[in-house]
Amino acid sequence: MKRNYVIACIAAAAVLAAGGTATGVALADGGGSGTGSSGAATATTASARTGTPAANTSGSGGGVATIDRVVHAAQASEPGTVTSAELDHGRWEVDLYGKDKVWHEIHLDRGTGKVIASRTDGGDQDDRKGAPVTATRAAAAARGAVAGTVTSVELDNGRWEAEVTAHNGARHEVYIDLTTGKVTSEHLNRHQHDGDDDGDDD
Repeated sequence: MKRNYVIACIAAAAVLAAGGTATGVALADGGGSGTGSSGAATATTASARTGTPAANTSGSGGGVATIDRVVHAAQASEPGTVTSAELDHGRWEVDLYGKDKVWHEIHLDRGTGKVIASRTDGGDQDDRKGAPVTATRAAAAARGAVAGTVTSVELDNGRWEAEVTAHNGARHEVYIDLTTGKVTSEHLNRHQHDGDDDGDDD
């Protein structure tokens, strides 16, 4: 026991002579693993701090719900065929011909795509009850033609008409064949209105 005590004293004296402290001896001797754990914990905490904002940023908060999500949400609320979906006046507006043989106008939240209002529409739209190509398929074709955000898709004049806001902010009109789902034409929309809500989606 005396031998161990003497060795400990000599080690402490050596550290002090080298400019260290007794605390330094304690950490170097018995706290080696503790120091490692502390460092790992600090690194983990820093990593967690770094990861938190990244997770928030990757969420959909503050963004615009995709037209696919909007169509699915509308059909979950009221089963039927979507013939029009448009981002307008700060919300999504969907026209749907229900399985109940009634037309419905459904409003959905711009960012979450959740239904916020729904009403029956007595308008005569019998020429737009459905098509071999669905609204989501038409939207996918439009995205394939122009990289960006599809802000509207409408079944009209015997074809799907879609509007896409490109990554540079330019709006394009894309026309999709009603039966094949292929893009038949695409051009820049030169009649853009700066006040429209659907021009600032990205």
